[in-house]
Amino acid sequence: MALNPRRGWLDGPIQMVYYWMCHFPAIRQRGRNPLIRLSALFVTGFLIAVSCTVTLASEAPLNLCTAGPDGNYFATGRDIAAHANPRYLKVLVAQTSGSMDNMQRLARLECGAAIVQSDAYLVYQAKHRNKPVEIARNRFLYAEFAHLVCRRDAKVATTDDLLKYPGRHKILVGAGDSGSALTWHAFTLLDSRYAQLSAEQIGGEDALGRVLNDQAQCLFFVSGLGSEFGKRVDQRGKGLRLVPITEDVLRNAEFGAATLYETRHIPKGFYKNLEAGLPDSGVATLTVGATLVIERHWSAKYPNGPSALLGAVSGAMPAIVKRATAGLK
Repeated sequence: MALNPRRGWLDGPIQMVYYWMCHFPAIRQRGRNPLIRLSALFVTGFLIAVSCTVTLASEAPLNLCTAGPDGNYFATGRDIAAHANPRYLKVLVAQTSGSMDNMQRLARLECGAAIVQSDAYLVYQAKHRNKPVEIARNRFLYAEFAHLVCRRDAKVATTDDLLKYPGRHKILVGAGDSGSALTWHAFTLLDSRYAQLSAEQIGGEDALGRVLNDQAQCLFFVSGLGSEFGKRVDQRGKGLRLVPITEDVLRNAEFGAATLYETRHIPKGFYKNLEAGLPDSGVATLTVGATLVIERHWSAKYPNGPSALLGAVSGAMPAIVKRATAGLK
């Protein structure tokens, strides 16, 4: 519970001052040296009490790691900062390269909290077994959808069509340590069949162009519905289609006590070209949770910081959800 510096936080020191003033004549009669010693003791105690109380009640500085300046993570960080109570929390929204970069910064204690994908911890620990990140608390923010888009002439209707013939199709899974490549890496850790597929770390417009030119048969990306890239894929995707991702091993995957993915449907008709001719129920796929994680060392240093941060998140949630679901309206 947050401290209230206006109610009773100096009661102890004030009572000490009151006692000192009321009993000053009696103390003075007992001699000068005891008076000097008592004065020094009082001043020291008063300063310590005030110093400790001010430390507890003052703002906790927080580096909140997000992603690039044009994405939802950075915008979400700014929403959270805008709702932070400046008496208890000062948030600096840090631009980063995304979830994996954020995990590395958390490990180096450069960030007290970060926004990451729900599967980021799994992938980070697989790559950095000797540099664990200690998470004190986490908070789900919104869902991002996994999109698997393939050429219609590649005859890929389900992921089984890929997994049965692992060398037949090339899949472009996102650049480097992007969120898309991170989730694909998580798939390979959870289901060894995905590790056998021909996947290449190319993303964005480059990946879309290669698929359209038949240099690859599928592309994979993770984004909110209605993202600018998703819109461009649909606009240029008359020869492309969405492919469901529904494997039980992925759908039921857990890491620690947390479920990594949730199955949801991309609404029918949301993507005009990508969903043409597909079932009216929409395309089932996995969603990845955009999640706020709070690092343990920061929590220990600023005991009231996590509560202040989660309070700011609660205040920012209407704006966060509105942005994340804008494509559904």
